[in-house]
Amino acid sequence: MSIRELWPASLPLMLPILLLAACGDDPAVLEPVDREFIAAAVAANPVNAISAEVTVSAVGYESVQVRARRDGEAAQVTPPVPFNGDTTVAAAVLGLHSESDYSFEVVLNVGAAQDAVDTLEFTTGALPDWLPSPTGAGAAPSPGYVTLSLALGPAIADNTGRIVWYLGSPDSVLTNFQAHPDGTYTVFGRGDEGPYRVYDELGRRIDLLGCVGWESTRFHEVRVMAEGDYWVLCDETTIEDLTQYGGGAAVEFDWTVLQHISADRSLLWEWKASDHFEITDQGTDGFPTADRVNMTHGNAIAFDTDGNILLSFRNLNEITKIDAQSGDVIWRFGGGLQNEFTFVGDPKGSIERQHGLRVVEPGVIQLMDNGEQPPSRLVRYRIDERAMTATLVFEYTHASGVYSRVGGGTDVMPGGGGLVAFGRGGVVAEVSEAGQQVWELLGLDNLYVFRAQRLPSLYASERREQD
Repeated sequence: MSIRELWPASLPLMLPILLLAACGDDPAVLEPVDREFIAAAVAANPVNAISAEVTVSAVGYESVQVRARRDGEAAQVTPPVPFNGDTTVAAAVLGLHSESDYSFEVVLNVGAAQDAVDTLEFTTGALPDWLPSPTGAGAAPSPGYVTLSLALGPAIADNTGRIVWYLGSPDSVLTNFQAHPDGTYTVFGRGDEGPYRVYDELGRRIDLLGCVGWESTRFHEVRVMAEGDYWVLCDETTIEDLTQYGGGAAVEFDWTVLQHISADRSLLWEWKASDHFEITDQGTDGFPTADRVNMTHGNAIAFDTDGNILLSFRNLNEITKIDAQSGDVIWRFGGGLQNEFTFVGDPKGSIERQHGLRVVEPGVIQLMDNGEQPPSRLVRYRIDERAMTATLVFEYTHASGVYSRVGGGTDVMPGGGGLVAFGRGGVVAEVSEAGQQVWELLGLDNLYVFRAQRLPSLYASERREQD
């Protein structure tokens, strides 16, 4: 009787069996694996009506994909989800049209072979009323999607303006929604005490991120790295004596703290603005009547190509470069009192209340210059650290003259262009490397878009691969 005949008949699956040669010293021979599809099921997503989750059980296959078909359209194909030794895996199906009937074809892969093993029927739900209905305009946008930090919650649109992803409505005032290289999203609502809520591609909350040892995590920026470590802004409060300036003897000052935290939540590095700046760096005009001073208002973290760190301090009208090892301040740039640079080729000659700081390439930075007066601008500067000059590469102002004194953000495109969200101005636009508009998202009038990012894919696995 063979080993196969001795295998219990009650077991539904045939597993790999090692057949040993007659001589005990001979190498084992691995019998080919039997492949078997067991079952598939689809479930609606309770937090996102235009996505679904398909659960598949099988043996002997390497991965599973889903081909989602709507009448009259080509199939949307999900990236492969590997079994990795398991018999059951779940595949997200994202970016579907609302209120539509779909056929989900389940495809099992092994090597170059593909087996279409089942077809599931699914109907998407309606979009919530709080979502806008924008329209994309422009012939040359970058490929992919655009994340939108809307006041009522996070959303993602494609280049036509169709909403392809969203997540509830976690806050009624303002939401900071960010996508990260590790495939996760973070959300921080203005009403929260912190920390950041972390979500997967289906909008399931999987973690929380915040500061270590500080009571308050700042709303404005967290940068999660591909390995799960992250950089985050925190708040520190000191008590300052302003009597020599005609003020009180015990006035609260709010400062920004930067922390680098490991994936296991241990503190790796910390920098405090209060150790490097003076209380007079904003000026002293408001000191006689001040009950509290928001000194720095840190709102963006960027990583220079030389390994050092750039921080944006809105209330100082300043970008500060910091040595990533020692914490020493390398330079201070902007429209504030401590600016060390000469502006070249910039008709305005300063920046004010800026947001969305990003590094474009070695020696070039980008930001949204909110300004004290309209219009707000997307600007790029070439920074010469020897000559201490900041030369304007381009400035972009929207044709409407949009102005937002608060909020907004920018992103750098793979091809060298830029994306800007003009905060309270309700404008999101993409420009070329030369600063010429190539695309915008219409229909956001009177909506506060705190920030926007380009996203290559809705799927976490593809985003990690492209990072």
